[in-house]
Amino acid sequence: MVAVQVLPPDPPAAAGAAREPIADLPTVDFVYCYQSHYHRLVRALRLAGADSAAAEDAAQEAFARALVHWSRVSRGPNPTGYVYTAGFRLLAKAQRKAARRPPATAERNPPDPTGSAAASSVAIEAALAAMPPRRRSCAVMCLVVGLPVREAAEALGIAGGTVRKHLEDARRDLAAALA
Repeated sequence: MVAVQVLPPDPPAAAGAAREPIADLPTVDFVYCYQSHYHRLVRALRLAGADSAAAEDAAQEAFARALVHWSRVSRGPNPTGYVYTAGFRLLAKAQRKAARRPPATAERNPPDPTGSAAASSVAIEAALAAMPPRRRSCAVMCLVVGLPVREAAEALGIAGGTVRKHLEDARRDLAAALA
């Protein structure tokens, strides 16, 4: 004969408190978003004028902020757009902060050649680097990342017409650089 031990039921949860899933673990959706968009976001931030370290810092911080609010972000219309918007805003904030600092004695780091295999890619990066910062940001958000004008305008905090004008100028600059 086998003795069976009967365990008491779990104690009831405190009144009004529901059992929450473990919030520290990322969901499958977040992991997929991170794996498929992290390097793309870093590349887009580099094309927007950031050096490698600043682009990676902004991308990591953007994903960290998205993870904290993932339950809300994932229910939104465009979770990856949220991450890209956060990344570009963090980059703009870092650039504003750097502009207030006195200039450093060393020159700006040259672009990383590992990301540009073709000559046209180098020409595009050079043309983007020569653009004014606002035009460059609009071009990267719309032409490289693929955000609609409305979302790019919202992310950059400017009007849609301003984004369209900067895109028109950016396309003209890119056409001249590639000709």
